[in-house]
Amino acid sequence: MQVELLGNQSILIVGCYQIKIGIVIPVRLESKRLPEKVLIKYLGKTMLEHVWRRTTFAIPQIETVIVTDSIKIIELCKNFGAKFLLTSKSHINALSRIGEAAQKLNWDFYIVVQADEILIDPESIRILHDSIKNNSTKSFFNLVTSLTTFKEIKDRNIVKCLLNAHGCIMYIFRKSPLVSEKSTQLRLIKKICGIYAISSESLKSTLESKYQPLENSESIEQLKILEQDMQIMAVQVDRNYPSVNTKRDTRKVRSIINNDPYQKNILNRILT
Repeated sequence: MQVELLGNQSILIVGCYQIKIGIVIPVRLESKRLPEKVLIKYLGKTMLEHVWRRTTFAIPQIETVIVTDSIKIIELCKNFGAKFLLTSKSHINALSRIGEAAQKLNWDFYIVVQADEILIDPESIRILHDSIKNNSTKSFFNLVTSLTTFKEIKDRNIVKCLLNAHGCIMYIFRKSPLVSEKSTQLRLIKKICGIYAISSESLKSTLESKYQPLENSESIEQLKILEQDMQIMAVQVDRNYPSVNTKRDTRKVRSIINNDPYQKNILNRILT
């Protein structure tokens, strides 16, 4: 494992115990639907650099580390100044890759930002961080947001969920299991964002357990948490932006970057 010199971490004091929180961005180039999507450029910078800049802007005192098995990504990280860890190529998902990195990082909580969340609002990361601080006995948190059209509910590229009465996720899916009216489904179904947080203890126990059937069949790693009867606390945010899974998504993102005033403001703050 190769590692760049690591800096300060966000430290939460709970009683006499210090909780270390950091951000990891797991990256691979072999995306099935859109290979090497993290290298696609927007406004002259790769998608990966955009995501990294947003995470480092969100909470400057939090350490952000890019975790990858690609020398090509490592060279890119060096070009824009990101800290990184080089991991094995054998990992089956992001949690597995983060598990290897955790052996070096030794944090108590890992905020995971997927590298295709190019439009992530830095404020959403701050909200997730505050949720950890206010609920440090919980072990898994996931950002969720409302969907805006029924077309999104039918889109299998968008991972969705249902919440229970306590604000925790009770099921995760790609295709709606509901038969209610469209308006009711839009009210009840939430979008799973590609930003979550997991405690070091839960990360370890999750990786020690077997690959689960729903996780495997649906290709949704958070399902493994539910299959082990662990809670996922939903952290709700207001803004719904697409991640990049297909070429169509890249066109959506470019349109939002060019036309959304809120996103323009974020870009002006992090790119200047």
